Amino acid sequence: MFAADGSLTVGMSAYGNAATTKETLECVQRSITGNYEVILVDDCSPDGGAVLRLFDEFAQAHRRTRIFRFDANLEYSGSLNAILSHARGDEILFISNDIYVCPAYIRELLFVARSDKRFGVVRGCSNYVDNNKESHNITPPLLRSFEEFVGFGSAIERQFHGQTIIDDYLVGDAFLVKRSVIDRIGTLDPQFYGYFADGDFGVRVRAAGFDLVLARGAYAGHKRHANFEYLPPAERQAKLERRRDRVLENWTRFKLKYGLPADLPYDFDAIPWSSLSAGATGNALRHQPGDYSRFELTCS
Repeated sequence: MFAADGSLTVGMSAYGNAATTKETLECVQRSITGNYEVILVDDCSPDGGAVLRLFDEFAQAHRRTRIFRFDANLEYSGSLNAILSHARGDEILFISNDIYVCPAYIRELLFVARSDKRFGVVRGCSNYVDNNKESHNITPPLLRSFEEFVGFGSAIERQFHGQTIIDDYLVGDAFLVKRSVIDRIGTLDPQFYGYFADGDFGVRVRAAGFDLVLARGAYAGHKRHANFEYLPPAERQAKLERRRDRVLENWTRFKLKYGLPADLPYDFDAIPWSSLSAGATGNALRHQPGDYSRFELTCS
């Protein structure tokens, strides 16, 4: 277990998929002890209250837990903005509800984050990071238990402890952001409904003089496609089609915001990230944290 010292906030959001969300919460409970804040966001899950009941159970076991429940689906960007806007920690760790953490992952992220004041956002490696970079993706052996997962995470930590790679852009399924970054640039740009909000945030982090960093010794598991595969086939297909439409819509918004050619193909590696950061100033750089207090529930 990693013993938290009071400076950490862990945030998670879910839109349905109570089964995987439960596993993710159990990993948090089995990885971190001590004094830390947790913010859980139920993004209007269409599940009859299953996710909300899970969150309430977690809050009963960990008293420093705050629960928000939206009355409409605000997507990744809305959930993450609620977490970043209301977090009280000096380091805020966001994890998607299909990311499995272990003690070594938490320990190494914080070690790297605290090792250099320029390191503004730190993420770890996984069995699947959708940038497809070899440095970020590690294929684990067959892990039959949480204990074996913990052992594998610890082995990665020992092998790559303290090693970092500076990233061009942020893949935001799980990352730690420092309070100094939030103080400087605020939260996500609300024009990006779900997709490209993390890419835009990374541009602004770099424009503010911070680095996006991969902590090579921090390993978390990713249950790829979990938030689609649990659905019946027709619902799964409809969700995939909504995702495709939102990706294309937000790609258009991203190109408009940064003056990129209208016919630039959708390829993160083709985006001139450094030049975008060099030109991001003023209103393009900062977005004020919001007030989501009306969605916060009183934990019994």
